Amino acid sequence: DGPRKLNPDESWLTAFRKAHNMQYEGLSLAEIARKRDQDPFDTLFDLLLDEDLGVSFVSPGTNAQTLPAFVSHPYGMIASDAILFGEVPSPRTYGCFPVVLAEFVRAEKHLRLPEAIRKMTSFPAQRLGLRDRGILRDGAKADIVVFDPERVKAPATRRQPKQFAQGIPYVIVNGQIVVNNSEHTGATPGVVVRHGR
Repeated sequence: DGPRKLNPDESWLTAFRKAHNMQYEGLSLAEIARKRDQDPFDTLFDLLLDEDLGVSFVSPGTNAQTLPAFVSHPYGMIASDAILFGEVPSPRTYGCFPVVLAEFVRAEKHLRLPEAIRKMTSFPAQRLGLRDRGILRDGAKADIVVFDPERVKAPATRRQPKQFAQGIPYVIVNGQIVVNNSEHTGATPGVVVRHGR
C-alpha cells in the first residue's frame, strides 16, 4: 500500500487548552484551516506552536481493506493506540475491541470468537511479557470482561466518540468491578503494567 497521506478532511484536533483555540475542538484540520483562511499544514503547525505541542491529533486508523487480513494473520494481535485526550477522542478509544467482536467475528466471520479473544488477551500479554495477565487462572490478576457475543457493538462515532460499548454488562479490573450491569461504578483500579511484570 505504501505510506498513507494525511487527509485534512479525515483528521481532527482535540484537547486544546487555550481559550482562544477552544472553538476548534473536534473540528477537522480542513474545517479549521477554512476558518483561519490557511493551508491545512500551516494551520496544524501554528496551532501546535500556540498550544506548546499539547494538542491531540486524531486520524483514521489502519487501511480498512487490509485490516481483516492483518487481524486474522496468525501473528496478528488486537490492540488500540487510541488516547483519551480532549472532548473528541478517536472512537477507537471506546470501541476498538467491540468493533472486532461485532464486525470481524460476528458479521464478517474473519475470526472465530476464541481466536479473537486470544488475540486480545493472552497473546499480547505473552508477547509483552506481562505475567499474570491475559489468562484466567488461580493467582493471576482478575481482568475480566463479560460480554454477549450476539449483542456486543460499538456505537462510538467520529462526532460522538464518548459512547460506551453495548452488550458488555460486566468488567472487572484487578479483581474490582468497574462495570456492573452495564453501569460504570466509578472504580479505577487499573495500574500501569510494564514488560516482564
